[in-house]
This record gives sequence, structure tokens and C-alpha cells, in this order.
Amino acid sequence: MSLAQRIPLERFFLGTAVAAVAASAGWWWLQQPLLRRMQAEPTAAALQGGAYEPQPLAATARAPQAWAKPSVQSHGAGWVYEVFTPPVIYYHAAVRSFTVTPPMSMAEAKSAFGLELLDVKLEPYRLQLVGYVGRPDDYIAAFVSPRLPETLLARTGRHFEELGLTLEQFALRKLPAVADDSSATLELAAIATLRDERTGERVTLDSRQRKLTDTPLAVLRLGSSTKPREYREGDIFQDQTAIYRIDRIQLDPPEVLVAREAIGLPYPETRVLKPVDPAKVARRGAPSAPRFPTRAQPVVVSAETKP
Repeated sequence: MSLAQRIPLERFFLGTAVAAVAASAGWWWLQQPLLRRMQAEPTAAALQGGAYEPQPLAATARAPQAWAKPSVQSHGAGWVYEVFTPPVIYYHAAVRSFTVTPPMSMAEAKSAFGLELLDVKLEPYRLQLVGYVGRPDDYIAAFVSPRLPETLLARTGRHFEELGLTLEQFALRKLPAVADDSSATLELAAIATLRDERTGERVTLDSRQRKLTDTPLAVLRLGSSTKPREYREGDIFQDQTAIYRIDRIQLDPPEVLVAREAIGLPYPETRVLKPVDPAKVARRGAPSAPRFPTRAQPVVVSAETKP
């Protein structure tokens, strides 16, 4: 670009800057009256009259009102509801039905239900290993069953037809000690492997402790003079006045949900039973080993003892 062309361009930029300054100065001059008027106006609010004094509110006198005692529902004497105490609803998957129990414990119930809960426990397996007899190369395993009165002696391959079990393997093993107060870290134990024909599974029995299932049992007494009996979920039994059904058994905390159909009641009455003496309910843990019946006393022979 030549010098003659650069000089007119610089004059154009200079003229534009002078025009912008002149326009700004003119706008400032026009705003001066408005600024002086705003500065002259008062900034504090002018209050008329005296200082503000709040007026007190008059207290409303209310007499306390006592609520009436809730009335008994049509389902029975135990169906009493208070505010914010809804019933407890359970769903029984086996029978596909809902069970409703009133929101009150056995201790609060005033009407007699006819049942007492003594204990809640797991059902033992139908065959228990209690020991062995014989020589190291020819051991005979000793079993007991709550369904049979006698002690069962069996070698490997024995089929218990009445129980649906087959003894597949029996051996002695050194395993970690079960007792916490024992000074020995290992102890000799008899181990039996059974094939369960009902489930198709293999079950291992240990002579040091009982084998338990996952089925909960409730020990109930029907009346104060009858003998306690064990019941499972879904069991139905009756006496001269009512029919009972075990809807649910819970281990921890121990409680049983029972439905009762009595003569004269339009609907079944349900109640949650708790142990009569909670201190006597055994703690859950490693069950003790079963003992031999008194009429049969097999001799336990270790591997170091000669027959």
C-alpha cells in the first residue's frame, strides 16, 4: 500500500473516534438534569403517626377431650384397632392366600385361645449318625431315626427302604474340633454320605452333631393338660371347641401365626403366639449329637483299638 492511500485511511479512523467522543459528551450533558433531580429526592421513608405496637392475640380456651375406647370388631374379641395401629398382613405362598392378624400380642389378649407355644426349632433329618462299631477295614455305622424305635446298623451300600435313603460311603476323618472349650484342634469323627431318593441329593451326616433340615417346627400344647406336640406350617388339628391351622412359623424372634375357627364366630380368628417362657427357648447354634437308645449300646471302636 502506498503512502497516499494510507493517509486517507488514518484520517477516516481519526474522524470516527472524534465523532464517538462527541456523541458520548452530548449524551452525558443531556442526562445531567435527571441526575440532579434524583440526588435531590429523599431516600428515607417518611412514617406518619406513632411507633408500631403489635396487638396481642386472645387465647382460646379449649377443654381436653378424651377419646372413647375402640369397640370390638365382628371378627372376634381380639380385633381391636387404635389410631395408627394397622393389622399385620402375611402372604402364604403355599396356599396362595393372605392372612391378617390383629395388632396385639398374646400378653395383651384377654380371651383364651386354647394354645400355648412352648418352643420353635428346626426339624431334624430323618436319619442321624450316632457312631460306629467294628474293625478299621470293616466298619459298621450306627444310625437312629425318630420314625423307628431301634438302632440301625449298616455297612456301605445299605438301602433303608422305609426312609428312602442309601448309605453310599462311610469313613473316619480327623476334623476341626466342634466344642469351643476343647484343647484339641482336631478330633476323630464318623462321616456318612447318604443318597436321598426323595430329593435326589447327597446328604452328609456327622456323628458329632445332629443334622437339621430347613423346615421349622412349632412345639404347641393344646390346653394345659395335654401332651405337647410338634407341628409344621399348614398342619390342621382340632379339639372339641375349634379347628386350628398353622399359617406361619418364625424362628427369630420365635413366634407362630395360628388361625382358629370356633363355633359361634363368623370368621376365623388369627393370633400370633409367642413362647410362654422365652427363657427356656433354646438358642440357635450347633445342635448336640443324638444319643443311642437305652436298649442298644454299640461299642465305639477307634482305629487304634484292636477288636
